[in-house]
Amino acid sequence: MKKAAALLLLGLFITASFVFLTAVLADTPADPPEFYFTRLLYSEGGVRGGFFRRGRGRGFTMPKPAPFKCPEFGGKNFFPIQGWGWATDYPGGDCKFMGGIHRLTGMHVDPNPNVIEIMDDDLFKYPFIYIVEPGGLSFDEKEAARLREYFQRGGFLHVDDFWGLAEKANFEAQIRKVFPDRPIEVLPLSHPVFHTFFDIDEIIQVPNVGNGCDGGPTWERSDDRIPRVYGISDDTGRLMVVVTYNTDLGDAWEYMDAACYPERFSGYAYRVGLNFMIYAMTH
Repeated sequence: MKKAAALLLLGLFITASFVFLTAVLADTPADPPEFYFTRLLYSEGGVRGGFFRRGRGRGFTMPKPAPFKCPEFGGKNFFPIQGWGWATDYPGGDCKFMGGIHRLTGMHVDPNPNVIEIMDDDLFKYPFIYIVEPGGLSFDEKEAARLREYFQRGGFLHVDDFWGLAEKANFEAQIRKVFPDRPIEVLPLSHPVFHTFFDIDEIIQVPNVGNGCDGGPTWERSDDRIPRVYGISDDTGRLMVVVTYNTDLGDAWEYMDAACYPERFSGYAYRVGLNFMIYAMTH
């Protein structure tokens, strides 16, 4: 009888210890996220929609907003008013993308948008940054030097959602301030960035929500309609910058829950985006 009671107490102790240990090891709200989707705040001054905006100068940049809290990892019918320039698709795209990644993978991501300015010292805390609509992008010399240091220290940049030769030319001019001697090259589908989690075997042109929902053309500028993924690498071959040109992953992230937006585009955008995240975290 005593032996049976002792075994019962031992079993209860082991069970309680296991439950306690599991609770301690499990993620809690205090645990830091494994990943922050960090949107880079840049100054306006380049090209937007195929037209030069030099007369508007850098003063028309959208200011940094107050921190935004996403509802339930993005919610289902969450389509807030977005910003412009660097804040295109913000905050809805950021919320939806992180919400989708969390649901698909269980990864402990920061559920809220994370906006950082180039000259903010906290830039170096975040190994992944995102630039949208670089047709309007403008770097000064100090910003270019800061970004060069960021990449030399292991940072990774995803550039998305710009269309046509004029916007492409502006992006190339600005990124050359950062990397004056590094080529911008088309990435082959054999590159590791296309195979970190999902195997991407084709480049799909992802349209904006209007064209996607209305069944219109997937391209936006007639002078160059072909989607391409470019990259800039360091001396060891590590990819520092990945560029999704003539495509709009941000809209596909934001409107994944819109019944009219085709799953083919949103599914591809999430797969590619997750691959980029994992590459940035592991290289």
